[in-house]
Amino acid sequence: MTIVRKTVAAGDGLEFVLSDATVDRYGDVIEASGWVLTWFKQNPIALFSHSASFPIGRWEDVRVEGGKLLARLALAAAGTSARIDELRSLVEQGILRAVSVGFRPIEWDPIDPKQPYGGQLYKKQELLECSLVSVPANPAALALAKSLQISDDTLTLAFGEHAGRGDGLRRRGSTGEHAAPPPVVRNPTMKTLSQRIEDAQTALVTKKDKLSDLTAADAPDVIAIEELTAQIDGEERSLAALKAAELKIGAGVAPTGTTPAAPAVNRRPLGFPQREVGGLDLLVRRALIHACSLYSERSVEQIVEERYPGHEATAMVARAAAPLGTTGNAGFVAELQQVTYAGFLDALRGKSIYPVLRERGYGVSFDAAGTAYLPQLTAGGANGSFFAEGQPIRVGRVTVTAPTFTSRKMGVIIPFSREAAKRSTPSLEGVVRKAILDDTSAVLDTHLLDATAGDSIRPAGLLYGVAPAASGYGGGDHVAVKEDFKALLKPFFDAGAADGITVVMNPAQGLSIAMMDGPANNAGWFAEIAKRVNIVESTHANAKRLVAVRNSDFATALGDLPEFEVSNQATIHMDDANPAEIVATGPAPAAPVRSFWQTDSMGVRMIMDVSWKMARTGMVSWIDNTSW
Repeated sequence: MTIVRKTVAAGDGLEFVLSDATVDRYGDVIEASGWVLTWFKQNPIALFSHSASFPIGRWEDVRVEGGKLLARLALAAAGTSARIDELRSLVEQGILRAVSVGFRPIEWDPIDPKQPYGGQLYKKQELLECSLVSVPANPAALALAKSLQISDDTLTLAFGEHAGRGDGLRRRGSTGEHAAPPPVVRNPTMKTLSQRIEDAQTALVTKKDKLSDLTAADAPDVIAIEELTAQIDGEERSLAALKAAELKIGAGVAPTGTTPAAPAVNRRPLGFPQREVGGLDLLVRRALIHACSLYSERSVEQIVEERYPGHEATAMVARAAAPLGTTGNAGFVAELQQVTYAGFLDALRGKSIYPVLRERGYGVSFDAAGTAYLPQLTAGGANGSFFAEGQPIRVGRVTVTAPTFTSRKMGVIIPFSREAAKRSTPSLEGVVRKAILDDTSAVLDTHLLDATAGDSIRPAGLLYGVAPAASGYGGGDHVAVKEDFKALLKPFFDAGAADGITVVMNPAQGLSIAMMDGPANNAGWFAEIAKRVNIVESTHANAKRLVAVRNSDFATALGDLPEFEVSNQATIHMDDANPAEIVATGPAPAAPVRSFWQTDSMGVRMIMDVSWKMARTGMVSWIDNTSW
């Protein structure tokens, strides 16, 4: 989930303007009428500097009035803690006078359509938290705070890490010469540079593991994720600075004719098991590593060392050419390839119906020529019987080879700016991962569930050539649900193939059933229906339609592995309906187009070979216009 934070001007006393419709320093505008305050009002905690571990009071009378979002800050009572008392003093003296809101954008548009990555007009947004913050780079406020005898800890918290220290300037002496810098007092117990690097690596690994746990939670703590991501950014920069210093020291102090000390090697600390990373995450990491290598003009190995120190699987995937089988350790790569594709399908589960149908149906793989074969049985009775000694076993059917599958290419492109590539690795990973999953599930499900004929570009939809079994039963109650399922499953019963049926519906239909009153004294009426079929939901399914598929007759084929490529020079047609060839002239020149090179952007492209077909006709059923 994306969280945006905006700092606004000072408040009058303890009454604050949290947000208004003026253009902020980022060129954005937030419409006051679009604020969603329902959840915030249930727990309107006031934080300091967006720190979830430092509540300072609560917000009262939160309201939209006169085109502004207003609220009154009720600070914690005096005597709560020494730090609270000091912050109360800073507020009462008018030193701390600004607030910053954190919100989740819901609806927004670019202010200038010609600059989609410029300032944004936020039309609807949910308020998540509001913090009291210091005014950045305000030396007068800092000086006044020091005169009030505020502690160094509170000064550091309010005004930054250098607030409690001297100004650090080298001043001129009476002779006009520069004063010598103060001598460095060394602690005899100070850690060596190598030890500090190892400690930094340990801390970084621990925090990245914790971030993975936070992002994988069912109800992620978005504020904690933001704070931990910022900490990881800082520690990555600190670790890079320590390594650079080590290289300089090693090169400068080596005696003549000797070899400088080798820099510390990234090693996972003893006792820290290497975290398992899902297949899709490995593929996304590979793409982002190459993207960062491209924009920074550094080697892939350097990016891996900097962002994923000590993670062997990430290093292997990043260095591998496509396909992965070209790397040296064939056994490991073959195993890794299977894991990554399985992980990719697992990640799609819950967003797309494709992984469920493939698992329950018949899955095959394309050969080197991009084809796959679907074995079938000829018509006839069962192959088998009771038999007497010396008599033959009955054989009624023969296994034959059906017509081949031919691979079809499905792809998605995720564009992002160069600035995004500079951000924290976990944050960028999450954005690209979510975009790939959302777009892939949308493409697969909409094509699976339509009635379009197959051609050289795409496979046929499951409903192609299949007439609806019935129209939805009226009434919108439990009787209508039962009648619709009876009509939906009747073709399978008539064909003697009513086993292993998957029914696809829209989540709105599932919610309607869950909230529906059943017959008297039978609260679990739908559970009896659900026992006989497998029900899956897709947001891309028609909300008035039910589709049933016999699992064992659904066949699908996949290629070796999704291919990820990165480009910063491509030109793309920004059209999600009918993209055209990028030509200057012709019957349909593409417009609008976006040049990655011209806009200082880049894009990740994923391509996967996939196709499907039904092994037998009559094994798909559907009804339209359900009343519930």
